[in-house]
Amino acid sequence: MRRRYVINGQAHDLVVTRGANGVFHVSHGERKFEMQGKALADGRWRVAVDQRSQAVWIATRGDSRFVHSAATGALEVEVIDLSGPSGCDQTGTASDLLQAPMPGTVIAVHVAVGDAVCVGQPLIVIESMKLETTLTAPRDARVKAVHFVVGNTFALKSALVTLQDL
Repeated sequence: MRRRYVINGQAHDLVVTRGANGVFHVSHGERKFEMQGKALADGRWRVAVDQRSQAVWIATRGDSRFVHSAATGALEVEVIDLSGPSGCDQTGTASDLLQAPMPGTVIAVHVAVGDAVCVGQPLIVIESMKLETTLTAPRDARVKAVHFVVGNTFALKSALVTLQDL
């Protein structure tokens, strides 16, 4: 199953297949790894990636998972299924809209409407609870709209930047 995982605003396209004993085989480009999760009695999950494991808290809202661990802090992971017709299409891919992974304030805008951007290029920097997050282009595209300027505050899931095909 092809899925896009948007982790704190950065898109990662993965192919995930279920293996034996609850193991998932994951391909991310040329990289391949195994993942496994197990519910713990205290409500946390034990998550293992290539035999390295950690206990995490997971909360769910819609297509988003909020994962918190001592090692990574808090992450929002949005899951988008790319396997079916409701995933990506040529007229409006899931990566056209960069949404706020948390409520916060815009502290830097690196692009303007009409700019051509490359995958991984910084677009906007936001701050929430003293944590700075740089949102980058998930694909090569053109900036269609920048919805906030430096100093503006925004809510969770607010549209920050809209992209379009080159």
